[in-house]
Amino acid sequence: MQPRKKLIIVGAGGLGRIVHDVLSQDEEVAREYTLAGFLDTRTNLELPADLQNSVLGSPLTYQPQDDEIFIPAIGDPRWRKNLLEPLIQQGASFYSYTRQASIAARARIGQGVFLTPGAVISTDCEIGDYSYIDTYVVVGHDVKIGTHCMLGAMSFLSGSVRVQDGVAIHPRATIAKGVTLGEESTIGIGTVVLKNVPPRVTVFGNPARVIST
Repeated sequence: MQPRKKLIIVGAGGLGRIVHDVLSQDEEVAREYTLAGFLDTRTNLELPADLQNSVLGSPLTYQPQDDEIFIPAIGDPRWRKNLLEPLIQQGASFYSYTRQASIAARARIGQGVFLTPGAVISTDCEIGDYSYIDTYVVVGHDVKIGTHCMLGAMSFLSGSVRVQDGVAIHPRATIAKGVTLGEESTIGIGTVVLKNVPPRVTVFGNPARVIST
């Protein structure tokens, strides 16, 4: 029998522990991989007793091995991009977890993507590499999501929305049909977006208004 690959979670904060919890309860994952631990830059993290001593090092300096595969679990898209870049440059392999989400037949999912159980991905969508989609997110038809994006729980994207790279959408946000969210923009919790959002701004409210740049 071929040895199981080691599956390493990049990020040991709250999101990393959520990812660990989902993966550790999935029997199919357990058959194929060994959950080896976390990578994190922080040395003072307080982890639950069963996860003590499970941080293997920093993603900035870690040397990936042939028997290792990685999955991102970093909430802030900018941190996610910066912390994954050294691993990407070294040719690390990334795992996508999609097993408990509802995914249309023609949807396309990139590498290093985590779809939390209950997420719905409609027909002809594209999910870019290293993006995270939380519980009960609904992604409408023909939506294009870039790399390093974060979609918070219960957010709703209508058809043909464009989410550029590095966008953070916080829980319960609603994005109207055909809207474009500019690169590295942030959509506040519960925000209703009716028109395009410029790059690198934070919007909040109903309807959305720019509150910071």
